[in-house]
Amino acid sequence: MNKGTKEATNTMTKEKASMTAGGAEKTDETPKTEQAIKTGQAQTDKQDGNREVVSDTFSLLMEYPEYALDVYNALNGSHYDDPAVVQIVTLKQGISLTVRNDASFIIGRRISFYEHQSTYNPNMPLRHAIYYFDYLKRWVKDNDIDLYGKKRVMIPTPHFVVFYNGVESRPDIEEMMLSTSFYPVKEESEKALEVKCKVYNINLGRNSWLAESSKIIKGYGIFVDKIRSYRKTEMELGDAIDHAIDDCIKENILRGFFVNRRDEVRNAMQLDFTWERREQLIRKEEFTDGKIEGKIEDILEILGEHGEVPQELKNEIGLEKDPEVLTKMLKMAAQAKSIEDFRAKLEEMKCCL
Repeated sequence: MNKGTKEATNTMTKEKASMTAGGAEKTDETPKTEQAIKTGQAQTDKQDGNREVVSDTFSLLMEYPEYALDVYNALNGSHYDDPAVVQIVTLKQGISLTVRNDASFIIGRRISFYEHQSTYNPNMPLRHAIYYFDYLKRWVKDNDIDLYGKKRVMIPTPHFVVFYNGVESRPDIEEMMLSTSFYPVKEESEKALEVKCKVYNINLGRNSWLAESSKIIKGYGIFVDKIRSYRKTEMELGDAIDHAIDDCIKENILRGFFVNRRDEVRNAMQLDFTWERREQLIRKEEFTDGKIEGKIEDILEILGEHGEVPQELKNEIGLEKDPEVLTKMLKMAAQAKSIEDFRAKLEEMKCCL
């Protein structure tokens, strides 16, 4: 029996011993896992651009086997009650594509990859595929697996999940597939590789079945909602986070976690909300730029029906960045009988501005 088989057998034995028929919710208490509160575990060496960042709060929660087990049970309808069946996996050699740590762990013969996001990202199947194959590469080496032998090698079954709680409107549940990122080819061919990941909206009030089944999902959703509520009163972000943490401690919402890791949570939420706001502004700017470019193209296309548009006129239209002015230009172009007629209307409009 090789090393990998022994580990799988031991883990499966623990699984059988830990399965229960109940799964009643316990009151919040301080997590028992000492490893999860070490400083090194709270940091990530990954970068976004050139900037090193700390884990987000959801990733900090997933460092505790009992918390990871709570979420796992809720998603899969299982009733494990012994955190010892959870083997936390740290992907130290992952890729620098996210400001957040990977949350990955093994239960039995299944490896789960959880990712939390406050901004929608269509590339999660690709990222999860890279995480999984990076893990497999090390798993094969650690277990002395012979890939050239005649016996089929059985590998841990992956489960890819994204927890979304951004302000952009998204469905309760959506499935993302790697194949949607493949370049289209003329030849008919089957997809040689597929990766599926499910995205769950965990904003307060969404997927209530999940929140009611998991005290971690529910508690985290309440915490984020409290911060957003305080922010609506124009409270400073740092103060809003502090008030939300205090509320959760008083209301016994993940109390032990917030007491033990308050400073890390505060820093992580500062980053998360700042990043969320930055992404909103970027998307708004990109949307505006897209509308401007679209209107300029439409104006030039309409004028082109009257003949060749002079370069100086193209330049003048192309330099305009005010969406309202471009809308007026678009209407003028549609009504103009010629390019010269448009020029005259444009000069008249500029006199009135």
